[in-house]
Amino acid sequence: MNENRRHHYRIVNPVRFFIFVVLSIMIVIFAGYSIIGISNADAAAVRTYKQVVIQDGDNLWNLIESYNPGAHIDVRNAIYDVYEINDISESDVRPGETIFIPVY
Repeated sequence: MNENRRHHYRIVNPVRFFIFVVLSIMIVIFAGYSIIGISNADAAAVRTYKQVVIQDGDNLWNLIESYNPGAHIDVRNAIYDVYEINDISESDVRPGETIFIPVY
């Protein structure tokens, strides 16, 4: 027997081979992300809130901007979050009311 005999492989179906290679690469990449934990962005999305008593002349826009200086947020979405978090509507925002403001 010849122990140094080399096998020559031939690609019979190039489309099937291409799909196999692409799927193999995707599996390796997703497994790597899972092991490293790169796709675990939920920990960074933890939101904190500040309890605020509304004073005369306050509005939600200014309150959100004052508790989130320098944050690049859409204030309109933050106002919607305030309504949802506190289970209130725009007409419920009055001086003396206590609400929670998200801090991003």
